[in-house]
Amino acid sequence: MNNDYLDNQDKYMYGVCCRDKKDVYERTYHTTIADALSVMPFLEEDSPAEVEIAVCERGDLFKPSECNAFDEDAITGLLAKSKEKVQFDYFSEAELFDLTDEEIQELRKLINDFLDQKIDTTGYYKVGKFIEVITLTREQYTKYL
Repeated sequence: MNNDYLDNQDKYMYGVCCRDKKDVYERTYHTTIADALSVMPFLEEDSPAEVEIAVCERGDLFKPSECNAFDEDAITGLLAKSKEKVQFDYFSEAELFDLTDEEIQELRKLINDFLDQKIDTTGYYKVGKFIEVITLTREQYTKYL
């Protein structure tokens, strides 16, 4: 095992492998081994002789705009709802929320840039390339509990 995975945890992401070894528990990777182990309810009770941990490179910080919640379709839908509300409550023939495709693109960019600037994603990293599965003995993993 490469001790760099244990000594330089700021470069990696960790996920405890399920007992069937096909997936990572809760399909979630964590920034430290301790965090990854903390979601395992059976560790303190069961105390297996070994625990397998999938190690991946730590990617860049997550940006809210990357979830694409405010894409062109979502913005068009919001504008349509606004238009319906205005037409129903105020003006029966209102064309206030009709934007061109270019204006919708510009609005999408403004919203996503705003979210990226205002939402603090410190500690929320993308999972990078899978490296390998390491095995920690009971003596090794209990140091992180």
